[in-house]
Amino acid sequence: MELRVEVGNVKEVQQRLGALGRKTPSVIANAVNRTLTNVRKNMAQQTAQRYNIASGEVKKTIAVKKATREKLSGAAVSKASPIALSKFKVSPNRPVSYSKGKKPSPKVYKVSVEKGPASKALDVNPKAFIAIMQSGHHGLFRRVSDKSLPIKQLFGPSAPQMIKNNKTMDYIQKEAQSTLQKRIDAEVENILRKG
Repeated sequence: MELRVEVGNVKEVQQRLGALGRKTPSVIANAVNRTLTNVRKNMAQQTAQRYNIASGEVKKTIAVKKATREKLSGAAVSKASPIALSKFKVSPNRPVSYSKGKKPSPKVYKVSVEKGPASKALDVNPKAFIAIMQSGHHGLFRRVSDKSLPIKQLFGPSAPQMIKNNKTMDYIQKEAQSTLQKRIDAEVENILRKG
């Protein structure tokens, strides 16, 4: 998933700078890079507002390709595998325990990936369970028949899939355009003031 940031009218920036037009590439590169920082933050925050995932989990999947004086565009790129289902809202969020009568508690785990809808019972056979690995990883698993790998971790959507959500992307793109224009204005004013 990639969101590109570039200036549509370079000549307009050059005209605004007048005699200092040679500084246009620096103005644009600086404005694009400041905008990309904001885009990365918005991608993470907007995704966390729509899904039951921490913004930090999303943010760490986003790399920024910066603009330079030679290349006047940049991009925020999210690449990632599906996220462990345990990183979303799981209820109860603890390993299975057994009563004296050998009955498991909980009988079933519920998961909610997207905010709003009620949690859904994990309908997998064999039943899902939470386990804590030796590494300290807290995951949601189920047993599989393959003896070389007796348990399999369950996954939700990837960060790029969540970011691509239409409402999320619409907001991020509008914010990027607004921020880019503000950053260009600020960079131009700064250069004109300094001379």
